[in-house]
Amino acid sequence: MCGIFGILTPDLSEVNLQEITDRMTHRGPDDSGIYIGEGVALTTRRLSIIDLEGGHQPISNEDGQLWLVCNGEIVNAPELRHNLEAAGHVFKTRTDIETILHGYEQWGEKIVPRLRGMFAFALWDGRNRRLLLARDRFGIKPLYYAGLGERFAFASEILPILEAISDFPRQADRTALWRLLEIGFIPSPLTAFHGILALPAAHLLVFENGMTRLECYWKPEYLPLGEHTHIGAPQAAEAFIEHLREAITAWRLSDVPVGSLLSGGIDSSALAALLTEINGSPISTFTLGFEANSLDESALARQTANFIGSQHHEMSFNLAGFENLPEVVRRMEEPQRSTTSLSLDAIYRGCHAAGFKVVMTGEGSDELLGGYPWYQGDQRLRPYFRIHPAIRRLLAQSPLVKSPDIKSMLQLGSSDVIQRFVLWQRSPRPDQIARLLDTPPPRPLSEILNDQYGNELKGLHPLDQMLFIESRTRLVDYINSQVDRLSMSHSVEARPPFLDHLLWEFTCRLPPELKLTQQENKYLLRLGMQDHLPKPVVWRRKKGLSSPMISWWRASKLPDWAENLLQPGALSEAGYFKPSEVAHLLQVHKSGQANLSQLLTGVLTTQIWHGLFIKGSHKKSHTI
Repeated sequence: MCGIFGILTPDLSEVNLQEITDRMTHRGPDDSGIYIGEGVALTTRRLSIIDLEGGHQPISNEDGQLWLVCNGEIVNAPELRHNLEAAGHVFKTRTDIETILHGYEQWGEKIVPRLRGMFAFALWDGRNRRLLLARDRFGIKPLYYAGLGERFAFASEILPILEAISDFPRQADRTALWRLLEIGFIPSPLTAFHGILALPAAHLLVFENGMTRLECYWKPEYLPLGEHTHIGAPQAAEAFIEHLREAITAWRLSDVPVGSLLSGGIDSSALAALLTEINGSPISTFTLGFEANSLDESALARQTANFIGSQHHEMSFNLAGFENLPEVVRRMEEPQRSTTSLSLDAIYRGCHAAGFKVVMTGEGSDELLGGYPWYQGDQRLRPYFRIHPAIRRLLAQSPLVKSPDIKSMLQLGSSDVIQRFVLWQRSPRPDQIARLLDTPPPRPLSEILNDQYGNELKGLHPLDQMLFIESRTRLVDYINSQVDRLSMSHSVEARPPFLDHLLWEFTCRLPPELKLTQQENKYLLRLGMQDHLPKPVVWRRKKGLSSPMISWWRASKLPDWAENLLQPGALSEAGYFKPSEVAHLLQVHKSGQANLSQLLTGVLTTQIWHGLFIKGSHKKSHTI
């Protein structure tokens, strides 16, 4: 696991490579390296996990014409190595990433779809003066890039790019800001910084002769209605668990101990139980408890830990944790509409304190098996979308309809799954955002997603359509983005075996009704794990990682730093939000008339982000 950086420029003397590289020491405290060629430089900070002594980067092939920096783990490296050695390639290390170099020699760009695992890498082909960038299928590992004039830079984080191209215009991307407030995340390739792009998941980019070529190399392939595998629930559950077990076995590849996060839910509990069985000995597990009882799952996590016999570590979170919000925004390099990042920061800090570099995590299960509440909500509401919209709007006014989300779907939803997906993610109304930003809305996101994925969704079951969209958007740009930034800020590698692409390819072929039933979400996982875990853990409903954000915003007084950032003068100086509208939102939320905590968090974290990165105080060194 690493932080990587590189630049193509006519004048490398203008770039302080060591200082820029050391900005990412938190991503790799164990080692650093720099390669300098003609008009090109590659650098890394390394967190040593495989081949602890011999895995130095950048790494070259035999004749020194290929140079590689890679962030991540190639979990099928043993198989690739065997095949490449049989073809005559000679390896000089035991590190997993050397397979990328020899694979490129053997297959060229076609090495990328042969890789299994999580990765973001840059390969410099000196003979052809070609740069190849690639990112894993689910965007577990980040990679950003930007160009200005004759310079082209990329990195695991954005700050190194800003410092390498020192005259790059530092401006907020207004469309990205709108999207953040609208749906809770910034969809790639956008970032908060205008002109700096995220390489989309499952894409490679080739930079050659001053031109870039972007190519998608993988997408989840769901089957049309009527073509799913014919299989009963018990047999499907058994096969699913065997595929999951094999994924965990592959993803535990490491020369250091591997622990597991453990909430009270089925995802992490299944991982911890299966990892214990595979190990044949107790593992270490990590749980975050909450002072607020409505959020706390630590008792159930403790029950699971006792059941599997793990060495269990518990951390806690309360309102005082909100003091870390400015530092978390610094680490994320973008504003947030949610404060779950604070909870993630706390748990990975605990993993680091316990001496762990690698932990298994449950991300991806909800997107694989329909675990989020909106999947079940959408399933129940589908029949209503056959009714005339005027009648649905009347139904939405019924006192029996309590949920604001359900009211919104009845009023605004349609038979278009993409439109409904965006609506399920949308928290503030567009008119609220428009008043707040004092700017017209950008092109509807549903239209953009339809242009990107509409053809691939034709003929699919509505659940499969929604799972497809989720795996290409929110999973990548919200879930995985937060986990990477906040685990790596504490020098911890988070590994999500549920995002193994072979597991996904198997599950995509299964009937949707085995993933989400009328009564249960993630049915296959629950059914398959009922002999491995206590029944209360297997069949309880998802709660999910959260934070007491609503209560924090209703305090009589916020911390001084937050109050100052929300003052009319500070808001006017930054220039994003109308001060009068912010004051109105605060009044409405504090009075209990509505829950506007997400929108207010977006405002506050944008103010923090602006001060850190746009005004110039980004030059302050990163501290862990």
